[in-house]
Amino acid sequence: MSEPSDIDSDLRRLTPSVRAVFRLTSERHALERLLTEIELPGATTWQRGESIASSELQRRANGWCFEVPWQRTYMLDGPLAELLAMLAPHRETIVDAIRALELDAHVGLHVRMYGQEVPACFCSPASIKAVAAYQAALEVDIVPSTPPGN
Repeated sequence: MSEPSDIDSDLRRLTPSVRAVFRLTSERHALERLLTEIELPGATTWQRGESIASSELQRRANGWCFEVPWQRTYMLDGPLAELLAMLAPHRETIVDAIRALELDAHVGLHVRMYGQEVPACFCSPASIKAVAAYQAALEVDIVPSTPPGN
C-alpha cells in the first residue's frame, strides 16, 4: 500500500492544468495599437500570415491576446474568473475597440488533462455574464497530456 504522501504526490501530479486566454482578432486591421490603448502587461499581438509558435501553421487573422498563466486546478471557473478580473478595468476600452473595429472576441480555456483527471467544466453565472459583455465566443480545448516528470 502506498504511503499517504505518495498518494498526495500522485494527485498533485495528475491535477489538470488550465490556462485562460482572451483574444481579439481581425482580418482587416492590424492590432498593435491596442497594446497602448489597453495597457495590460503581457498582452501580445500578431499579424496575419505569421507562424504559430514553432509550427508550420500560419495565423489566419491579425490578433491581440492576453492570458493568465497555467494553473493546476479541477475547476475551469477559477482561471476564467482571474482573467475576467484582470480585463475588467479595461472593459469599456475593449468593448469600444470591438465595436469600432468590428473585432471578433474569443475566450479560450485550454486544459492539459493527465490520465483520466478531467476538470469540472463549470463556469459561474457571473463569469458567463462577463464573457457576454464582450460578446465573446467561449471555447474549451481539452488535450490529453503526459504528467510532468514522466
